[in-house]
Amino acid sequence: MNTFSIIMPAHNQKDGQQPERMAMMNRAIRSIVHQSYPHWELIVVNDGSDQETYNELEEWKKKDERIKVIHNDRSYNRAICRNKGMELAKNDWLCWLDSDDEYVSHYLRACDKMINDFPEYKVFNFGAIIMLPLESRLRDSFKPRIIGNGHEWFKAGGINTGSFIFRKDLWTSDVKYRIPDEESPYAFAATSKFDLKLPADTPEIEHGATGAFADGKLRVGVSLGNPWGDDMLQFYKLTRDNISKPIDIHLYVIYPRNSEDCFSYF
Repeated sequence: MNTFSIIMPAHNQKDGQQPERMAMMNRAIRSIVHQSYPHWELIVVNDGSDQETYNELEEWKKKDERIKVIHNDRSYNRAICRNKGMELAKNDWLCWLDSDDEYVSHYLRACDKMINDFPEYKVFNFGAIIMLPLESRLRDSFKPRIIGNGHEWFKAGGINTGSFIFRKDLWTSDVKYRIPDEESPYAFAATSKFDLKLPADTPEIEHGATGAFADGKLRVGVSLGNPWGDDMLQFYKLTRDNISKPIDIHLYVIYPRNSEDCFSYF
């Protein structure tokens, strides 16, 4: 029996968009509670949200004992939340979920089948459904070229938060698989030695963000993505010496932040 730990950071403050953010967080959690495969735990890392979000998450915890909630005393940001959640995970496989996205109802059942069909793999990736205001699009599974025991170097754009899973014992076996514990996306990029996706005229770069690039190098590129790119970086680290098995199925539902109905921090 394969067991799954789902890691979901959540941050929500009253700012005029709070009701929409709360609704999206609840939608994300419902997509886990309604999974057709029952062997999971959901670890929500509440990243310094307001009292209303705190109360809502406590209510979810009461409804289902498989839901665990960790409350940060302030906002530490997404990379630190992901790592904290994975450290506390009890199950065999790690999955990511953003609080403004969701899983299709057979996400975990499909993952269980992948693992059973291909037991030699410790990393899997698959496709996603991108929900826009007036249409939906499919993002197929990412298939970077295999080189040796892993994959070629690749930039952001092929992988997203919930479209890969990996064994927890792989992640815990070596610190090289861990993304940096950084509160700033600039420090995150500098520590990971990856470029940020930022235009050349970004004010923070022109005027020098405090502690931005700890290695003293100016980075303006497309490598990391959004600009955090923690999903791309985690997958990249895992696949330097582990081949990911791509499965042509669309399981993760993305609600892009630039669509008119999306207002989430994560």
